[in-house]
Amino acid sequence: MNEYKTHPALQTDNYVRVTTLVPDKYGIIQLSNDLLVAMHEADMSSLKDDATEDVSLNASVIDNFTQLADAMEYLAKDMGIEAKFKF
Repeated sequence: MNEYKTHPALQTDNYVRVTTLVPDKYGIIQLSNDLLVAMHEADMSSLKDDATEDVSLNASVIDNFTQLADAMEYLAKDMGIEAKFKF
């Protein structure tokens, strides 16, 4: 008898097509995509040559980053560890 157990972090009905179907319980793939789009839009709308400050202070970028960080923390919690971020 072959018992198959899945990790709590992978127990989901939410799958995203990347190249193959990937379990995405916390929406990390979509949140990562949203963050990259927000960063690109903030960069394109900046009038400065170096848009780093405009991108990092953009409300949409901050919101998307916060949501992604929260999702990563929940994933780490499901994996039995604590997520630590260096800012």
